[in-house]
Amino acid sequence: MSGRQIGNRYLLERRIADGGMGTIWVALDAQLQRRVALKLMAMGLPASAQARSQFEQEARAVAQLQSPHVVQVHDYGVDGDTPYIVMELLEGEDLEARLERQGRLPSSAVATLLQQVARALAAAHAAGIVHHDLKPANLFLARVDSQEVVKVLDFGLARLSAEAQAAEAPPAKVMGTPRYMSPEQLRGEPTADPRSDVWSLAVVAYRALTGRLPFSADIVAELRRGAPVQVEPPSQVLPELGKGLDAFFAQALAEVPARRFQSALELSAAFSSRAEARRRAAKVLVIDDEPSMEVLMRQRFRKQIREAHYEFIFAVDGLDGLEKLRENPDTDVVLSDINMPKMDGLTFLSRVSEVNPLVKVVIVSAYSDMDNIRVVMNRGAFDFLVKPIDFADLEATLTKALRHVTELRQMVQSAEENQLLRLFVHHSLLERVLPLLPGHSMAMGEKDQATVAFLDVPGFTALAHQERPETALQRLNAIFEVLVPELTGRGGMVDKFVGDAVMVVFRGQDHLLRALEACLSARRRLREMAFRHGDQSAYAQGVCMGLDSGEVLCGSVGARRLGRLDYTVIGEAANTAARLASLASKDQLLITDTLRQRLDESFECLRIEGRSLPGAAQVPLHDVLGRQRERLPNVGETSTVEVKTPAEAHESGALAAQVAKAG
Repeated sequence: MSGRQIGNRYLLERRIADGGMGTIWVALDAQLQRRVALKLMAMGLPASAQARSQFEQEARAVAQLQSPHVVQVHDYGVDGDTPYIVMELLEGEDLEARLERQGRLPSSAVATLLQQVARALAAAHAAGIVHHDLKPANLFLARVDSQEVVKVLDFGLARLSAEAQAAEAPPAKVMGTPRYMSPEQLRGEPTADPRSDVWSLAVVAYRALTGRLPFSADIVAELRRGAPVQVEPPSQVLPELGKGLDAFFAQALAEVPARRFQSALELSAAFSSRAEARRRAAKVLVIDDEPSMEVLMRQRFRKQIREAHYEFIFAVDGLDGLEKLRENPDTDVVLSDINMPKMDGLTFLSRVSEVNPLVKVVIVSAYSDMDNIRVVMNRGAFDFLVKPIDFADLEATLTKALRHVTELRQMVQSAEENQLLRLFVHHSLLERVLPLLPGHSMAMGEKDQATVAFLDVPGFTALAHQERPETALQRLNAIFEVLVPELTGRGGMVDKFVGDAVMVVFRGQDHLLRALEACLSARRRLREMAFRHGDQSAYAQGVCMGLDSGEVLCGSVGARRLGRLDYTVIGEAANTAARLASLASKDQLLITDTLRQRLDESFECLRIEGRSLPGAAQVPLHDVLGRQRERLPNVGETSTVEVKTPAEAHESGALAAQVAKAG
């Protein structure tokens, strides 16, 4: 069938997956000249009205969901007698493949997985849709902007929960994957509701954490006969997990739905709190192409490994190191050599913040001349060590780096928690509560070095006069739904929303670098959404950005007697960022010439003529275009390394197979 044209638009190129309902193909969209994933109903099924209705319902169900964690549907149609669904083409692998390769995942990775799947299920359940076939093969670990994003696939068995409640009799055939189906679904009961998906998600979590399912195939047969559920506590499978998660899974896999967690978000939050409560070894990634390095590190740190002070993971070059970071988001410190094949240490250093902005990188090299040390430190390395390694010096460096990472993570967590409190708690109560929290200085105020970003939606005021109020607000919120996660994901704290603009503050280690990366990522993500949804979508409005860095005053501002105090930042950096955003054109990120001189050569900037800050002389302004293709010197030799943006890498590289089962 390769080469066949579907719907007079999509040219089939290669088949990448098969399932009971159909096959998945990579296809070329001739109209937009992009590759998509096309799900084609299996031969022989179109004659079944029920099968066609189910296939169409999948397209309708997914199209309702505008979650970044649900695979997006672009089109639906019927070619001759064969229905098809056109979806975004994903790069990566499904969780089933990951578990087959790795066996199991660390608890931090499972927590991240659950958080993202829970958001997808929350969107589906809010729309009245129950997935009914949640399993590792339907959870795709997609590569998006150099980060790993979980996408829920295959809503082929999804049903509207209201329809399920109104069904007068159970279906003649129970459909799904038995070992992930809830007891009520296995028994064909017509009362299945979103808590059935919560059960399935708990089974996925158990398998990802332990490498095995919570019960055997015989238990599944007993469930169908109405036998009670007996789940093996995970601490008996892996004693190192401790007994803290036993009660979690006992509740998550309760046979009676009313005794389970009542939503996927509740399940995710409960798992995260229990997993975080466990004492965790510091995780160190070692990147070196010398085979002896792993043996040497394990031998030298065998006592610390045995006592769970350190956990080491290893990679052979920078490219492998980035992949290991994606698979281990809780990594604290990286030890990286410089001279390696495929991707050297300097290139890795320039890319690491795209994957994990909090990790600290220590460069290890056999060359110790000052020029190389200066290059490494200018690119953001935490420290520099010389081979042969002095292990006493290495352990002292690790201790220092881990302390910095811990402080930075605590700061980010406090910022997130305080921001959440501000969303739901009255200001007068917040003023009394926050000063009592550890490390919070809200009442006293403080000075700090920070970077402030101001992001404004251009043309929205005029648009608000043209559209109905609810429509205009929906468009604005849709834009913020894209922008804000990109900003907060790199440690930014939303200070305030001002009309159609948002002010975000970055504090702590590398605040300027993280702010720049966040703004560039937000702009890139908004452009992708505009291309996907068209010129009439909210995302096509674009964004105007201004950014500045310097000393700010942080504290509570407002009328205490009226119970209105807002925690905010004040300073020239905030004022300048707001003025720059007002001068920026669509999709520009403006900075001052003073700030431009502080950036390293990896950022490409364009000087803007004819515009200057209000009240200032003709001070040059610059538009930050992004990371440029830079010349990176290797130690002992000169070579040219081309650094591509994630979008460029995606376009130039071969697209990985998208595995999506069809039930």
